[in-house]
Amino acid sequence: MSYQFVSVVGPGEVEIRLSGPTGSVPSDLWPVTAPDDLLAGVDLAQRLAAAGGAILDGDLLLVEHRTAAGLSPREARSLALPAAADVVAHVQTRGAIGRAGFGADLRWQRPTGAPVLGVERCGAFLKIGGEWRRLPDVLFEIAEAVDKLNGVAADDLAGQLAGLAALREVLPSAISDGAAEAGGLLGSMTIAIADAFSLDLKGEGDRAKLVPVLHQGGAATDTPLLDQDRQATFGDTQFNQLSAVRSVYTLGGGYYVVLSPPLRRALAEVRKVQNTSVAHKRALLANPRAFLREALGDDVEETVLEGLFRETQAYADRVLGLGLWTPRVVPWIKMPTTNWFGPDEVHQSPSTQRAADAPGGIMLGDRTVALAPDEVPVLRQQIEEALGAGRPTVPFVTGHETVDVPASYETLAALEALTTARTRPEAASKPEGTKTTPEVLLIRPNEDEVEVEGEYAPRPSPALEPPRTLATALKAHQAEGLTWFQKAWSIGRPGVLLADDMGLGKTIQGLAFLAWLREGMTSGVIARAPVLIVAPTGLLQNWRAEHDRHLKAPGLGTCTEAFGRGLAGLKRVAPDGRPSLDAEALAGSDWVLTTYETLRDYDRDFGRVRFAALLFDEAQKIKTPGVRLTDAAKAMNADFRVALTGTPVENRLSDLWCITDAVHPALLGDLKSFSSTYERSPDTDRLKKLKLSLDAWHGGRPPLLLRRLKKDRLPDLPQAHEILREAPMPEPQRLAYETAIAEARQARKSGAILEALHRLRLCSLHPDREAVGTDEAFIAASARLRLAFEALDQIAARKERALIFLGDLDMQARLVGLIQRRYALAQPPMVINGQVAGAVRQARVDRFQAGPDTFDAMILSPQAGGVGLTLTRANHVIHLARWWNPAVEDQCTGRVLRIGQTRPVSIHIPIATLPDGRPSFDQNLHALLARKRRLMHEALMPPELTEADREALFSGSVAA
Repeated sequence: MSYQFVSVVGPGEVEIRLSGPTGSVPSDLWPVTAPDDLLAGVDLAQRLAAAGGAILDGDLLLVEHRTAAGLSPREARSLALPAAADVVAHVQTRGAIGRAGFGADLRWQRPTGAPVLGVERCGAFLKIGGEWRRLPDVLFEIAEAVDKLNGVAADDLAGQLAGLAALREVLPSAISDGAAEAGGLLGSMTIAIADAFSLDLKGEGDRAKLVPVLHQGGAATDTPLLDQDRQATFGDTQFNQLSAVRSVYTLGGGYYVVLSPPLRRALAEVRKVQNTSVAHKRALLANPRAFLREALGDDVEETVLEGLFRETQAYADRVLGLGLWTPRVVPWIKMPTTNWFGPDEVHQSPSTQRAADAPGGIMLGDRTVALAPDEVPVLRQQIEEALGAGRPTVPFVTGHETVDVPASYETLAALEALTTARTRPEAASKPEGTKTTPEVLLIRPNEDEVEVEGEYAPRPSPALEPPRTLATALKAHQAEGLTWFQKAWSIGRPGVLLADDMGLGKTIQGLAFLAWLREGMTSGVIARAPVLIVAPTGLLQNWRAEHDRHLKAPGLGTCTEAFGRGLAGLKRVAPDGRPSLDAEALAGSDWVLTTYETLRDYDRDFGRVRFAALLFDEAQKIKTPGVRLTDAAKAMNADFRVALTGTPVENRLSDLWCITDAVHPALLGDLKSFSSTYERSPDTDRLKKLKLSLDAWHGGRPPLLLRRLKKDRLPDLPQAHEILREAPMPEPQRLAYETAIAEARQARKSGAILEALHRLRLCSLHPDREAVGTDEAFIAASARLRLAFEALDQIAARKERALIFLGDLDMQARLVGLIQRRYALAQPPMVINGQVAGAVRQARVDRFQAGPDTFDAMILSPQAGGVGLTLTRANHVIHLARWWNPAVEDQCTGRVLRIGQTRPVSIHIPIATLPDGRPSFDQNLHALLARKRRLMHEALMPPELTEADREALFSGSVAA
């Protein structure tokens, strides 16, 4: 008996076995047992399992029905699945919607219209005449939608409409292809499903009403779900006139809108606020996500909660201090010193000069509008009249020109803050709860001009030595980092940026410094105050674990967890009705641990606390100027600020400016000037001088930036050697490459350069990734694959291990079989990509790290496997498909080149060349990445490819 795949259709999945002369073959042995004509099915099985659509278990491949329906005819044949069913779906609604008996009937017909009798359906398969046939995905989706609709309770109108909408969504493409027909209500109703909203505030004074604008949460744009007329019918009329929020709204003309259950709950909370004061409504507008989180409780998933509210541009134009970059309207008044807290942010004067006499005004984006004291009430009245009339701006004459001032509530608040600052400058120091108008914190952004500068103020400090509570011995570079922290604190720097390469221990350096501060407080040298650590959600528990690992009791003291259950215990309701936190509890803490999102949502409460130190972990989270997350971070009241990030420049130099501005305001000037100087026309020498100005010690004064690389600071780390492997393209690959070149030369449409580069990248890897044949033939067709396997042959002979990086999922699956067969591995090589869940990913890492001392290989996607993994059992890295960003590629190499590696590391780069000596795409890309990498290290040049880089790569590869 020869080998063959055998499939059995079951209710939950399809069971597939590889049957051989002696029975079923264990799935681990399929790649080394199956004959060449079945290898396509073996590789497909590996890909489906890696993507989570199937499970390899024992001798079985268990394929979900949805996955089976989505296979192409060629893929289905490779696994011996039944042939496609030659049928058409006919769907007809029955009964009256909202009543018992409503549903849909599904009948199967031949393309000729003849009915198919005696059909039995099981998931994605139909049994016709005693034989199974596979449904293509479009017909499977229709059948599933009919089943879901028919399962809705008779009294659930919203569920019936949602089910009908889902059915209507999958029908059109099938109908246009002739695969389905429809009748009944399916052709006469329009049903829109809403699961997100933004907010508008219409009207004036006590008559102002909140108006929700409906959206689809998964939509790529902020375009509202309803057109203008239907939105007015829903928001202005039905939502505010009906006493309760409904699950379904009838908007006329057979048009229905259905609210998802979480959205209905959220809008019910918004509806309750309609009968409260305008101040309460504005509190909701100022911080809608915090309001929803408080109102809906912890039973709503965080991802659902974040997606419920859409920050549209209309909302940004309306709410004071939301933090979107354009436009900013903030109060401006000239006074010598700075108070960082609150929307009443002003300069307070210790001199005898009266605040009312100081020049001042408001800032509109990049424009400063000076206002005399008697002009403020006039402008305020004009703004209020414009708001009532729905006019967007007010023309205001200042000096010899007319300025269009936005007619918005943030402008009114700015005018109020300006008046308060002039008449009662001491009001800015009052507790936030004494204000009558709730707002989020405003900041001076330093974006168009320098408005606030970080100042040096020497601080008392204990001896510059490691803290006694430190339980882990610091490495030399970590001890150097601690000393740098201590000296920066002592001389009075506002803050610093630790940008060490990944794997050098930024966390332990930060903990050691904070422990030193805490001991200084205990001894009375430093005034007692809490410290705040802000980190991404996924790293909070890691900070707790690292604290307990590296510090002895008492460490940093008692931790207040402002996240999860700990956050629930801190929640309060402010006098103005806004959700808030117990600021007194925060102020009484030893150290507080929270997320960036929580800091954003409760910025006023965190802002009331003076922190001795504020540490931002993964500080690239605040790299974007003008968004609320960044503004909230910059608005905090901290004596000393620390930013930790291994990537201070991720995409553009403004990343560096924004992070630096968060720890030492204005050190790099204003953003507009900085961008003009360094980003508009990047100059290597200028960028080198910039780096030197940031990381060089001057007269014993510690620099703002400390950045060390592993290769320089870990002398015990084995050396890494880059091995460039070149080989000419074989004839099939060369022909495919030349065809891509010819088409690229003729392309004139928009996006042609990126499309051409993508095609060149694909065929430089392999000319035909779906080719069927022997393994040797498939490898021989690609210069890069041949070079990679030559390297793997040598690695296997030495019983060492390799990581192989490429992003193509189909090629990843193909490699699994190629490697297992070539090296007769007992189990397939493991794969880590974006489709592998976190727990499975860690299990594969553990298995790889704990395996026996023999050859093994792991296949990884650059972005999914390039961070957060330690894979030091491998000492070879093969970059089979290059990524555009050298920083990402270095992160991939960093999986093996880190503390714990004991062997020399080889980095293999296979490159396909052209036989005639012209520079190939691979050679041009390698040169470009090498240049970007060098400039990234030497001059803080952004690693991401620019348009100029892409054009150079295109012209260098396509030129005749």
